[in-house]
Amino acid sequence: MVRFIRITVSLFLLVAFGVGVATAQSVWQPITVTGQVVDAADDQPLVAVHICCRNEVRGEYELKYISDYDGHFELSYPRKYMMTVTRIGYKPQQLFLSSDTTLLIRLERDPAVVKCPDIILVSGVVLDEDNGDPICASVEIKGKNTVVAIDINGEFKIEAVKGDVIRISSIGYYEKEIKIKKNEPMIIKLKPTNACIQ
Repeated sequence: MVRFIRITVSLFLLVAFGVGVATAQSVWQPITVTGQVVDAADDQPLVAVHICCRNEVRGEYELKYISDYDGHFELSYPRKYMMTVTRIGYKPQQLFLSSDTTLLIRLERDPAVVKCPDIILVSGVVLDEDNGDPICASVEIKGKNTVVAIDINGEFKIEAVKGDVIRISSIGYYEKEIKIKKNEPMIIKLKPTNACIQ
């Protein structure tokens, strides 16, 4: 009888462990979402659309992305999330994502916006002034709540309006501000704060 109970308990634990592993794998398996964002009126690709992904457990935005020159994007995230798609002059959209999918997102113009300024996609690379190595930094539009992180190659892209000022900052470097005049790739060099130490 004792042996039977031990076998039953062992089988139960094995099944429970197997279900737990399967559940954990399904929760932590990355969700990959690809797609394109276009204007709902004429299906023209929308450049520099902000895409933010919110962790539904924490309620925080953990992943931010900007669509490329053809309105395309690709995101990978390890759990279910709410995706918010926004662009100046358009109504925002929210989508709940729980599995791999490909999307065509049509944003409608916001009639409340009387005049939408010409938005440009500012791109560039941030380098160490001394050795030319890429820097992990952040780029923000001064006076606006628009911030992007630079990738491992020191490259970035951010949505801006002509005349905006971007601020580039990184720990261990002097920050720099640059006024946007035209849509051309930039090479930005930051000076280390310890450069003057002998």
